[in-house]
Amino acid sequence: MQQKTLQKEQPSSLLFDDTDPSIKQMKTFLQSQCAFYWRRLRWLLPIPVGLLLGYWAGKVLEVLNWQAQLYGETTAESIGGNALEAFIWAFGKPEIIYFVATALLIYLVSDFLPAGAYEQSILLRLGSRMQWWTAKVCLVVLSVLLYAALLFGSFFLAVLPKYPFSAEWSGAGLNNFGIGLGYSLKNGTPLQGALWIAIFLLLGWFALGLLMLTINQLTRRGWPGFICAALIVVSANLGSLGGGAVGGQGWERYFLIQNHLEYTPLWAPTRVIPEAVSLLFWLVWIVLCLVIGWRSAKRADFLAMED
Repeated sequence: MQQKTLQKEQPSSLLFDDTDPSIKQMKTFLQSQCAFYWRRLRWLLPIPVGLLLGYWAGKVLEVLNWQAQLYGETTAESIGGNALEAFIWAFGKPEIIYFVATALLIYLVSDFLPAGAYEQSILLRLGSRMQWWTAKVCLVVLSVLLYAALLFGSFFLAVLPKYPFSAEWSGAGLNNFGIGLGYSLKNGTPLQGALWIAIFLLLGWFALGLLMLTINQLTRRGWPGFICAALIVVSANLGSLGGGAVGGQGWERYFLIQNHLEYTPLWAPTRVIPEAVSLLFWLVWIVLCLVIGWRSAKRADFLAMED
């Protein structure tokens, strides 16, 4: 009986032994955080969503093949399609980016703060707010990577049995009803297009997750970060409220989220700003959130946080 009691108390009493190095303590804390949040059933949602998106993208390629043959643009031997084209179709579509993939990510990572009573006691054992905040940031990073692995992995699981990977554009991708010759000629190979889409999505998801973490830390509540991220997603899909060209004009182009979260904004076949500008945009966003969140963590009264 005494042994069982000791094992039960281990997470709070022995998990962060004072003799352990600080890095090991933070690593153990991070592992406990991952285990706590990732074991919830909601983290299974990316799998069916990815499977459904993969099924939908495969059907899109089937329709494109049928249209190409119907209008005599290609022959049955030259059409087909590949998994990367399906990926570009799915995760290059604004409605899917904002209201499916990003919306689900926001839901999954929106409640990493504020800290509950148990986590506040662990913070006291850590003895370092820097370690606590760093572990929380790492939790967001790892959660985004896990989400992308589940979503993209299940997507390709549904697509690959019929459409293999290929470094070249297929007839389905090049015909006038497909991704489009203009897109393919101006954005490189399917691999380059898919990689850029994935890079911007990963950076944008991490930036939004970090924004929610920072806002919840500042407000000591769990809902303001979620509301702010949701508003950003909705406004990003609207684009420029003043109308005009897709992706905005002049200086406005550099502040529209759609030009940074999407590889090519809305239905435009090419980017309106250089890729390096979007990378810098997300970098500045991330650094600001890290600094503001850290300064807030230094001054926070964790014992006064909502449970």
